Amino acid sequence: MSKQLLKLILWAVLLVIATFLTVVILQQLGGVIAYFQQGADPASALNIVPNAPPDLHIRVEWLEPAANSGRVLDDFNRQQVEFAYLWSWMQRNISLLRGEAFGLETYFAGPALANLKADFEQAVERGLVQQINTAHRLQVMTYSADGNVLALRDSGAEFSQIIRDRQGKVVFSGTIEATYQIILLQENGRWRIRQMIQTGARLKESGQPITPANPLEGMVRTAGDELLLNGELFQVAGINYYPQASPWEGFWSKYDPEVTAADFERIRALGFNTIRIFVGFQDFGGAEIDLDRVALLLNLLDQAAAHDLRVIVTLFDFRTDYDPLLWPQADRHLEGLVPYFTKHPAILAWDIKNEPDLDYRANRPEVVNAWLAQMAQRLRDLDPHHLITIGWSSPEAAATLPSVVDVVSFHYYRPAEQLPELYAALEAATPGQPRLLTEYGLPTWNSFFPNGHTEAEQALYTADILKVVNQSGMAGQMVWTLYDFSNIPATVAGRLPWQSGPQANLGILRRDGTPKPAAALFVPGADLDLPPLPAWARFTKPFWLLVLAGAALTLVGAGWMVWRWLQRRRAKSPTQTPKPRSEKRLPRPPRRPKSKR
Repeated sequence: MSKQLLKLILWAVLLVIATFLTVVILQQLGGVIAYFQQGADPASALNIVPNAPPDLHIRVEWLEPAANSGRVLDDFNRQQVEFAYLWSWMQRNISLLRGEAFGLETYFAGPALANLKADFEQAVERGLVQQINTAHRLQVMTYSADGNVLALRDSGAEFSQIIRDRQGKVVFSGTIEATYQIILLQENGRWRIRQMIQTGARLKESGQPITPANPLEGMVRTAGDELLLNGELFQVAGINYYPQASPWEGFWSKYDPEVTAADFERIRALGFNTIRIFVGFQDFGGAEIDLDRVALLLNLLDQAAAHDLRVIVTLFDFRTDYDPLLWPQADRHLEGLVPYFTKHPAILAWDIKNEPDLDYRANRPEVVNAWLAQMAQRLRDLDPHHLITIGWSSPEAAATLPSVVDVVSFHYYRPAEQLPELYAALEAATPGQPRLLTEYGLPTWNSFFPNGHTEAEQALYTADILKVVNQSGMAGQMVWTLYDFSNIPATVAGRLPWQSGPQANLGILRRDGTPKPAAALFVPGADLDLPPLPAWARFTKPFWLLVLAGAALTLVGAGWMVWRWLQRRRAKSPTQTPKPRSEKRLPRPPRRPKSKR
């Protein structure tokens, strides 16, 4: 190897390292920029109080007017009153969050304005209040003949509060149902509240137990820490499902009933009895439900029932902003979706949110937990029959809010030998409740990057997890996922190959649909005692082969450089033998004698 070639190789290695570091730095900067430009609200990220939410989406029910209420409130004025009333609440909510009376003169006047300002002064002394109203039930008590004075009764005012003291500690988190007597005056074409008196209230603190589910015949129910179906033990053997060609955002936009039917038939043949799917908040219309998507979900559930599969439906997927001002949107989403499925036999449980504890990083934990508690109560009010769960990202996180769910579920992607101890701690924290492992798996992404795994390693990991599930008394398990995928959205795992690569190769079926060794482990009665892999097997992976090749190349290069150095050193050392002369020295001629005179 010439000296010039070695220099070129070293420069190439340095260039690769510099490029890698540049890509990583740009990726991290891009993540920060993306956080502020998409997904999370910049105001919430910077702790700035927004001036107004984009939409209210607050439920208002108008009752029949009281007897002898006077003039009939026409539709136009009803809309004007409703607008003024809802925005008076919103302005009050924003003022509480700011800790000062902000813009209240637009919607309040007279005694109501003075009382609110006094209340705000006291609130500022106590701490900080986050509040959002979600529903109202209004009734006209008196409407003057000239159309300028209106007395209302709000017998169903519902609002949620998170109250912190001046040190930031949460002193109350929950919902309040109250009744108000309101007097509004129309001045210069605008309705303002001149009197607002609370006449009753009922508090419900976050985390209080919800009413247990009351399943109909043919639905899965709980019995202590077990699940029952038609009076017999039901052990969940499940899988998280996306079609191979259209995972994540493409699931519902490219939904194909024929693909679903074929996949469900295959899922049953593999030995599964349950699937877990995801309903994106925006995919289904957000606060205004898309009925076409409702029809697609109904088709999926009907096909599941036809294949004798139970379904865990995970809600609010890809919704990560928990700002209380946006909670009414979530309420309207549930009200528009859940009533269509309250009696569907294929649903095993509603999963409120996938891994909400990971959203703690962008939202305060107490806000996320308060939202989860409220959604659990909303679900139970809308659907008294199906079970409720939350898909926590770890056994440790699953000990949060056990009282608001029927089934405690968690995910696990760490070494299998650590699971028994972690599960024992969860079992102690959630006595008397079924516990379900709803995600786990090992990717078969095995490339020149580190942390790759082979299909044989995936099978061993799966077998170890299944043995822990069987020995621990869990209500069951659900592996991630059915297929390997060709394309992973950047929003799911990231753009870098070591981010998207593992996520794309977690299936128990390859991209061409052929089964990996792990697929055979879910057949009832499968042998889970697989022989361990030899210790040297890891060194056959591409990454380790690359490391060994690099080490060999380094040794060869270092040896060559040492050899060249020795050669140069030998060439510069002085000679030990005198150099022979090329000519002999001639003798001197004899002296000529002096002549005598």
